[in-house]
Amino acid sequence: MFAVSVFIIRRMLCLVCGADGSEPHYGGSCCRACAAFFRRYVHSTKQEISCTCDQRLISSHPCRYCRMLKCMKIGMCKTQVQPPREKNKILNTFPGTTIMISKLSNSIIPKSCNNMYRAVAKWVDFDQRRKELRGDDYFDYNLTQITKMVNFNTNLLWKLGESIFSDVSRLSKEDKNSMISNFYIKWQLLMEPAIDYSAQYEQFKNYIGSNAYYQKCAYFYGSSMQKGNKISDVETVKVFSPFWDYYYADFAEPVYKMNYDKVEYMAIFLLLLFDGAYSDISDDGVNLCTNIRKVILRELNSYQSNNNCSEVRLADIMETLRLLDKHEEKLHYQFWMCGSHKMIMDENYVQIYLGIKH
Repeated sequence: MFAVSVFIIRRMLCLVCGADGSEPHYGGSCCRACAAFFRRYVHSTKQEISCTCDQRLISSHPCRYCRMLKCMKIGMCKTQVQPPREKNKILNTFPGTTIMISKLSNSIIPKSCNNMYRAVAKWVDFDQRRKELRGDDYFDYNLTQITKMVNFNTNLLWKLGESIFSDVSRLSKEDKNSMISNFYIKWQLLMEPAIDYSAQYEQFKNYIGSNAYYQKCAYFYGSSMQKGNKISDVETVKVFSPFWDYYYADFAEPVYKMNYDKVEYMAIFLLLLFDGAYSDISDDGVNLCTNIRKVILRELNSYQSNNNCSEVRLADIMETLRLLDKHEEKLHYQFWMCGSHKMIMDENYVQIYLGIKH
């Protein structure tokens, strides 16, 4: 029992400096501080360094040279470090990242739209909370790391939905899990990246098809493959970049042309979360979702009418929901390709794709 406990403790310690909180980074296992050091070293133009430990106090940490040797000794690989991003260039560079939706604009929300007003107000705190928990290096994550965020993301999004429509707290655990599974792919992996694309349109247009775009694709998928099953960067791009190209051209671009504002995006979020049109949701769950969706559509229609929008505007929202259904199928095929190339993905993420409920 003692030996097992010691082993678990060792696994949790950084193999470079001995600090708590060891995680997989660049092919090895270390703390975030050592991972950041390794990344800075690889990006540095001055890599011809020598040991300076004999010039330091005995109680000091190892010098930069020795720390780097320790990093490489535990398996950390320079080739797994992404090239530095250029200043003033796009940060969010692959499907699955998100922006601060709360910073987008919207028109005046009439008093008759209480729930939409509450959604917009609460999204501000949600955006900030998610940004804090993800950390500054979220946009450097590969597929494996993104999938490990699934529980964190779904819990936050569900709590947001509950805070707007408190009645959903009465739903059974089975209904809740079914709704989250049905919702997650459409919103987190399809809709939010499209919002990002719309908000940074000119940057994305210059980025898509560039060398940096394909380098990101190679890293995002290639570094997530199991050892012994990795393929070349060229082959990785050949297999997976068409998914990105198709997504941006056939989904993100049409969403951009809709020119939605923050309130309309919030309406799409709520309509997706409270979609009862699935066979794995109980009758009580379906009835509750139907009533909530009626409220959302009524308030959305009132908001658009108050701002002199065409009646077609509401139809545009429904068309976007239809597009999400269509592209979800394409995303399932991409998931199958990831599995066939032995990519490491979080089990909860896999269960959502397979439709297995907790």
